[in-house]
Amino acid sequence: MNDDGAAQDDAAATGDTFTEEYELATDADVIRIEDEPDSDAADEEGAVAGSFAPDLDVTPGVPKPENVVFVALGVCIAILAFGRMFLGAEIYAPMTLGGVVLAVAIGTAALYGFFVRTSDA
Repeated sequence: MNDDGAAQDDAAATGDTFTEEYELATDADVIRIEDEPDSDAADEEGAVAGSFAPDLDVTPGVPKPENVVFVALGVCIAILAFGRMFLGAEIYAPMTLGGVVLAVAIGTAALYGFFVRTSDA
């Protein structure tokens, strides 16, 4: 009796195609996992990111300074990346680099002041 490897070699030598058959999975082969609700998720109120919850009010908060610095750093990096694509190494000239950092710092301070003044905290 030929094993599968020998059958494949015989089929390749004669030019016949070799077809291997597989057994389909049954319900007994499938492992079912049930999601258990987290006890922490039930205690929290508010909308989950990406969900649509028209019954919940959206209330703005005061921006935190560490978040503002993180966003300003991201803006600086993005400007430098795009500047490198369009201006080349010229974007790293001290005057240009200083201008970018100064413009981002002024814009960040102005927006931070605006959002702090206009939020109800």
